[in-house]
Amino acid sequence: MTSRDHGLTRRGFVSISGAATLLPSAAAASQDFPANPDVVIVGAGAAGIAAAHVLRTAGLSHVHLEAGRYVGGRARTETESFGVPHDLGAHWVQNGRRNPYFARAEASGHRFYRAPEAFRIFTDDRPASPAETAELWDAWDAVEGAIGKAGRRGRDIAPAGVVPSTGTWTRTAWFGIGPWEMGKDMDAFSCADWWNSADSTDYYHAAGYGTLVATHAAGLPIARNTPATRIRWGGPGVEVETPRGMIRARAVIVTVSTGVLAAGGIAFDPALPEPKQASFHEIAMGDYNHITLRFAEDIFGMGEDGYLLHQVDASDEAFGALTNASGTGLAYCDVGGRFARDLEQAGPDAAIDFVLGKLRGMIGSDVDRHYMGGAVTAWSSDPLVRGCYASARPGGYPMREVLRAPVADRIFFAGEACHEDLWATVGGADISGTETARAVVRLLA
Repeated sequence: MTSRDHGLTRRGFVSISGAATLLPSAAAASQDFPANPDVVIVGAGAAGIAAAHVLRTAGLSHVHLEAGRYVGGRARTETESFGVPHDLGAHWVQNGRRNPYFARAEASGHRFYRAPEAFRIFTDDRPASPAETAELWDAWDAVEGAIGKAGRRGRDIAPAGVVPSTGTWTRTAWFGIGPWEMGKDMDAFSCADWWNSADSTDYYHAAGYGTLVATHAAGLPIARNTPATRIRWGGPGVEVETPRGMIRARAVIVTVSTGVLAAGGIAFDPALPEPKQASFHEIAMGDYNHITLRFAEDIFGMGEDGYLLHQVDASDEAFGALTNASGTGLAYCDVGGRFARDLEQAGPDAAIDFVLGKLRGMIGSDVDRHYMGGAVTAWSSDPLVRGCYASARPGGYPMREVLRAPVADRIFFAGEACHEDLWATVGGADISGTETARAVVRLLA
């Protein structure tokens, strides 16, 4: 990652587990599926959807399984909570035209625009002074610079061992680059992996990123509420077990998260090679949740899409906010890393109380006067996801290549975690699904 701006570009996959509103045509109703297709696709997130389009175009028969009720995976938009588009998952459209969803957003007919970069910085009880704000950005640049220096040298180590550790605003920079950007604390991700991720500029799709993904899935025959529970690959081809029966196919494309794979959410018989199993743990999911609040007025004073940060103390209990998203009054108050996991376990009321308490100290009585309600995601406890997005643990950077390698030309893997430099993004998942499906077509056609 080479950005030296303060755009916080790795926040592409901060994805409420629970009800989501999809376009009527975005998720095909479950239906009987053929018992012997060419390919089985497991998972209907961005990677699975992209793979399905490739297979359909190539004329290969396939069955597409989705364990949950909805398509889109960690990119979902709902309107039930607030009456306006609310991105439960991905919100930032990143990586420009490398991201296939960039062109889809331009063609969607909905408002699509470059993200502003307005910030307000606070201490616990007041706006930061200009000198304090400058101190924060200096600390930010120093932390980024130290991680980048280690990454450029190929040092597959945790940032905690190389970043500055003193200064009034250093922990705030740690939070911004670690939990807020990576979904992990400074001791839990790799400098080399961070450095070798793509730079980006953020854009917003006012109707929701999940709406784009659901639209792209429209018309695809997807068997929802149908998990793949076991994949047998000891004989010719594969056998995929589901609660609705077994499917025999020539190959399977697995697009579920590394969190699901590491937890044994799908059994493999025989067991996968040990390096492949290790890759599920080394390219590990982070923890990141939205605590979304709606306000009747713009209490933050930045207009649309402003960022709020507060000074972080030794407790590391912090959030960063995207305020008044697309003018809807929604504030995505996001937490990451170990604190996100702890807050998720404490429950949604505790999460909302934490953010409201912090905001009262910063902004005052306007918080309660204009507060309309909140909703909280819980991605780490969702058994169909088990985290936010994947990055390498310290020492695990080489395992990304192992993760995306096929097994016996029958079991293929795709998803954001598999992409070389667009990991943690919807675009990376789409490209991974497309490239993997093309490899399957070359093999089977």
